[in-house]
Amino acid sequence: MDAFAATRLAVGAGFLLAAAASDVRTRKVRRALWVALGTIGLLLLGAELALGNAGIERFALLPATAILFYGVFFGTPLFEEDGFHARPGRLALFGIAGALVLGSAGSVLGRGGPEATAYVQLATMPAMALAYQLFYQVGLLHGGADASAMIALTLVVPTYPEASPFPVLAPDPLVGAAMRIVFPFSLVVFVNAALLFVLVPVAYLVRNAARGDLAFPQALLGHRARLDPLPAHVWLMEKVDPRGEPVLVLFPRRGGNPEEDANRLRARGRTTAWVQPKVPFMVPLLGGFVLAFVAGNVLLALLPG
Repeated sequence: MDAFAATRLAVGAGFLLAAAASDVRTRKVRRALWVALGTIGLLLLGAELALGNAGIERFALLPATAILFYGVFFGTPLFEEDGFHARPGRLALFGIAGALVLGSAGSVLGRGGPEATAYVQLATMPAMALAYQLFYQVGLLHGGADASAMIALTLVVPTYPEASPFPVLAPDPLVGAAMRIVFPFSLVVFVNAALLFVLVPVAYLVRNAARGDLAFPQALLGHRARLDPLPAHVWLMEKVDPRGEPVLVLFPRRGGNPEEDANRLRARGRTTAWVQPKVPFMVPLLGGFVLAFVAGNVLLALLPG
């Protein structure tokens, strides 16, 4: 494992460990943590490009990505709850980012060769920064912190690291080069984290089985808890409908006030109810990050053939 790969693993894991601890305690992660992580990623990449005598085209991707990254945290967004707002300064900055990408791509791709290949792999960095914002908008990432984390991780590990003898599940060399473009490293982290997230229902089932409380299907989605006091960081899977009858809600809608729902159940004489914990995504994300370095793309390894 080369020095840059080791540094990226240590920095990414350290920041994600801090984020996971905060997420477990409060279900919140300070935005400053992601700003710091992304900034370190940009500095590492700049140093790596300089030491590797990279072409100017790859250097052009640094300010382009920085504009996209810091635009997430600073300034007034173009899209708000009441729709799109044309903000000239912000649009101009994004225009500069686009011009840097398109101009550098036109220059290096026209020449071809190894530098063009390295450029295309690195160009997945600004592309994924945009993709994770889209994931958040369409609900694939459920919180702003999740999207910020993925964008920051994209900057920390913009391309597949030179981490030999890892990953142990390295793809076939014939498809490895293509995978570096169509399946960027941060996407491997995200998919690995999602696979770890799938283990949550198994954990619920084991816990409920140990307590002798195996009502299905809710035993796969949460656990029974006392209503007085209502545990912190949970959604109620049982609510009182408009007719005044308790009903089971397997996938509680985010938002609302769980304490008010609990009060309605208490008024009906209930002392316990099924709850669904707000699972902190930073925990599987930390695991997915380490897995991506050590194991590789777990999803591809699970697919037949």
